[in-house]
Amino acid sequence: MQELTSKNTNEPVISGNSDTATPAAVNEGALNNHENGNSEIRITLDQLVNLCIEKEASDIHFREGGRASLRVGGKMVFIENISNLTKKETEGMIDKLIPNLDEKKRFERTKEIDFSYSHQNGINFRVNLFYQKGKIAGVMRMISKHIPSLDELGVPDIVKNVLDNREGLILVCGTAGSGKSTTIQSMLKYINDNFVKHIITIENPIEYVFEDNKSMITQREIGNDTLTTNTALKSSLREDANIVMVSEINNYETMDSILDLVETGHLVIATMITKDAPQTIERMVSFFPTDLRKRVQDRLANDLVAVIAQDLVERKDQAGLIAIFELMFMNQSISQIIKRGNFSQIRSAIQSGAEEGMISMDTYAYELARQGVISQEVVKEYMHEEEQ
Repeated sequence: MQELTSKNTNEPVISGNSDTATPAAVNEGALNNHENGNSEIRITLDQLVNLCIEKEASDIHFREGGRASLRVGGKMVFIENISNLTKKETEGMIDKLIPNLDEKKRFERTKEIDFSYSHQNGINFRVNLFYQKGKIAGVMRMISKHIPSLDELGVPDIVKNVLDNREGLILVCGTAGSGKSTTIQSMLKYINDNFVKHIITIENPIEYVFEDNKSMITQREIGNDTLTTNTALKSSLREDANIVMVSEINNYETMDSILDLVETGHLVIATMITKDAPQTIERMVSFFPTDLRKRVQDRLANDLVAVIAQDLVERKDQAGLIAIFELMFMNQSISQIIKRGNFSQIRSAIQSGAEEGMISMDTYAYELARQGVISQEVVKEYMHEEEQ
């Protein structure tokens, strides 16, 4: 098992989780440490944050009755030489993360909560606390202070043209951990640096704190600045916005309010947890009751500007991850497909739209493999049955 060790033997040590490594293997290693006479090591929230920074981890995982772990380079790694977190230790972490008594009571009542947390060293995290098997658990996503540019992320240049639209719906999609939040923040950075607009963000929670450049950016956090996403969307109609960013669409009410906003002359940029363009459109329609779906298909055919789907995969040419993209832009062919509800034809329409800058995720992956950037094994994960 690959190990990333600390020079100080009294400090927590993490070991890489290879494809065959399991938590059971980690538990066995830790047991051997105790048998060899090593003293028990406890861990604090500050130490976890410092380890996260030292190992360039993206996430911290902790739970009462279990060991803490990190996600490094897309893989889980387990902290080997510490004991399971006690209830008192976990509650101590919660006290540091949520010093506000009202927020703590809300967590106890709702059993889960999302919020942003700024550590004393200046590092920001997006935090999700929840219960599992009746015990507290948490995941902390580290947020870089640097918002990378679209060029740094490798986002195709044609996406910049899409951001110049005066109105419409732009969706950035991907599974959890695919980098879509970073991409959408980079889009806002590009707009802020190049256009004079009023941008309103509706976030749960706020991740990056923007400073006004050419644009004015109003950031609203669910729970602190507004009660619900839907309330904030309706209010934005009276707040003289040009662009509204929504951190996630996950229900009928939000989807309906967004389409209302687009149809009153706004540009809306939003994310969805879907893997590709066809699934995204099908999911949006499925939010609505059956008797309203034909109507929403017509609305989407008129309102949708682009779907940008992405994923992060391991590089072959160097250490690290790289994004692969799928780009779908609205044209007459795709508009008719959506109106008719023939979502299975969207993939073929994307392939036919190559001259307009469209590309499917499997084709994008194939091109990266051809350049030697990723392996053929990665490409196979994105191939459809008829291509295998």
